[in-house]
This record gives sequence, C-alpha cells and structure tokens, in this order.
Amino acid sequence: MGLVKAVGIHWPRNEDNFEDLEDRQGQNSGIYLLYHGAMPVYIGKGKLVSRLRSHNKERSKKFKYWDRFSWFAINNNGREREIESILLQSLPFYVRILNKQTAKFPRKIREMHDREHEQIPYVALPKLPPAKKSR
Repeated sequence: MGLVKAVGIHWPRNEDNFEDLEDRQGQNSGIYLLYHGAMPVYIGKGKLVSRLRSHNKERSKKFKYWDRFSWFAINNNGREREIESILLQSLPFYVRILNKQTAKFPRKIREMHDREHEQIPYVALPKLPPAKKSR
C-alpha cells in the first residue's frame, strides 16, 4: 500500500466539508494545507478533523483568512513530520514564517546537507522587461 491513503484537494472552508471529512476519515492522521485563495498560508500535521476544526475556531490573524484546505491521510504516521518539512521547505520564506514548525530534518540528514552546501552560490536572475508607461 502507498504512503497516502486518501486525499481531498482545495475543499471550501465550511461545516459540510468538515462533517464530510469526519465521515470519511474519522480520527485518521495526516498532513493538511490551509489556503487563502490559491496561496498556501499554513501547513500542519495531526488528526485531520480535530486540527482543521480547531483552526476554523481560532480567531487569530494567522488563521482568520483561510478559505480552502487540502488534506492527505497518511499510512505511515512516523513520516508525517518529514512530509510536513518537505512541504514547508518548498514554500517561500514569507509563507513559511506563519508556521511554528521550522521544517527541520533529522540531524543526520542536515549534517549531510550542510557539508555539501556550505555556501549558497549566487544565481543571477533574468532581468524583467521595463514596465510599459501609462498614458
């Protein structure tokens, strides 16, 4: 059997979808993403239904504006943290700062990465065309 046993992509934030998720997954654990429009604003792990319901009730600025969510029920609960770290590392830094989880990998993996890439090389970005002047 594969790593992911069930998936829901870009479900609207509403009570019907929370109930549907509970009917489908019960107390299953997994990874979930919260979106504001198409932009992911938070990545988390844990019991899917309870975590999403708790985020829905939170009134802090961080969780106020999400309108959609995706969820992934995972077969191997021991891998959730690694999967969450992979997803967090793939986000731009300004989105990643919303998460308390720092996307750290186990020490053995970090040490291998640090030795291979002690200095980040400079990569020149392509120049954008000049903006058109408005009349």
